[in-house]
Amino acid sequence: MTYVLVWLAVTATAVFVAAAAVGSVRNQVTETPTAMVPTTSTTAVSTPESSVPTTAAEAASSTTTSASASVGSTTTTTAAPTTTTTTPTEPTPTTTTTVPVTTTTTASAPTDIRSYDLVGGVVTVEIGSSTVHLSGASPKSGFRMEVENSGPNKVEVEFKSEEHESKFSGEFKDGTFVPEIEESDRDEDD
Repeated sequence: MTYVLVWLAVTATAVFVAAAAVGSVRNQVTETPTAMVPTTSTTAVSTPESSVPTTAAEAASSTTTSASASVGSTTTTTAAPTTTTTTPTEPTPTTTTTVPVTTTTTASAPTDIRSYDLVGGVVTVEIGSSTVHLSGASPKSGFRMEVENSGPNKVEVEFKSEEHESKFSGEFKDGTFVPEIEESDRDEDD
């Protein structure tokens, strides 16, 4: 029964001290937040068991409480055998580096788009200063198409039907684009 009374006395004292500590911190709270100060360490110191009070009178006289408040953090210790210490530190400064952005625009060489109408279909090429690319090709009704080369040095397209064959070839010769078109009737043996 004595232990129950001691426990009740210690508990009541701890509740009273905690309420007093919360009341004192509550008065320091403001409406506008201030800069946060980070805490670096929290150290707890325990009292040896031999010094724990055994009666309510000893508990009332030997209770140790520490309440510490700092901007951005609050530490309150309400247990009699433990003391807590909070150490504020300066905030770490941030560094911002600005790197200039450089944009390079390269003008592409002028191109010339040309279309060639063959018996078997239409071939469209894009001609640069020394290159040629196939832009498009479409066979006419009854013809099938084969692209043998689409650039950049040479373009070759063939259109074939049962009766006719159309061939387009285009490449640069001596710095000048030279298109060649061959139209021929197909023998039944081909």
